[in-house]
Amino acid sequence: MLGETLALLAAAAYGCAGVSIVHSKTTAQGDNGVFLSVVITLIASGVLWLGWGTTSAVTLKSAEGLWAAAFFALAGFASNIFGRQAMYRATEKIGAVRAGLLRRLIPVFALPCAYMLLSQIPNWRTVLGGAIVIAGVVFYMRPSLNLSRRLPSIGVVLGLLSAAAYALAYCLRAAGLRTVPDAALGTLVGASIAVVWFMYTTMVRHGVRQGFWYLTSDRTPAHWRTAIALSAGQLLQFFALKFTSVATVAILGALEVLFSAALVLLVSRCEAVEIKKLLLASAFAALGTALLVVG
Repeated sequence: MLGETLALLAAAAYGCAGVSIVHSKTTAQGDNGVFLSVVITLIASGVLWLGWGTTSAVTLKSAEGLWAAAFFALAGFASNIFGRQAMYRATEKIGAVRAGLLRRLIPVFALPCAYMLLSQIPNWRTVLGGAIVIAGVVFYMRPSLNLSRRLPSIGVVLGLLSAAAYALAYCLRAAGLRTVPDAALGTLVGASIAVVWFMYTTMVRHGVRQGFWYLTSDRTPAHWRTAIALSAGQLLQFFALKFTSVATVAILGALEVLFSAALVLLVSRCEAVEIKKLLLASAFAALGTALLVVG
């Protein structure tokens, strides 16, 4: 129950972040706050680990700890570098709701990854609940399914890459948590890798002065909102993996698109939202979520 609740809160945070990315792109001068969001994740995970962490960093020096650290680092590379950048760019190009639809392919990628890396096979309630959740999302987004006509090809490609990267990150994080069950430490390792990577590659490409400006120029309220929401979503997902399966976390993430649609309807109005379809799709999602919790 706790794992499913954390996964739902993570979906809500990602939904908020998607809408905020659309708002912030109009004032972006550099990377639209991607680096800022990773730094916030690094700080938040560091504070959580120092205050409530259950594992010492010394543990990572053991043989099993080194394997866990490697999994955490690879998960950070997949989610914070590839997944996050692709999500930002896809959302900028095709909007929060449509990008959220493409991210719902995460369960498709996550299930085979979980089977190969973790030997996790979902039970029938998880499969049925996931199918109902995804059916509700697809029903609401049905007009946007004709991607070849409605969406720019680059936005579709980036959305698919983001989904694949996050799915791989789910499985890598879960693998690391098996030997070092400290979600805050795992997030800290992944975020540290991403910060170093962004600083090195950007400054090599643009030079130290211009590269630093590119990474730090976008700090408007919208950029801060996005960074905080994404960091919260990632941390919540990481903790959710301690209490439930990769399949459940990935499938509950499908609710992100409904959270995005609700925010657009009630607050932003930057995209068209059909109220009746949203309510029906939400009912499907609620039923599917109930089955997931029971499962």
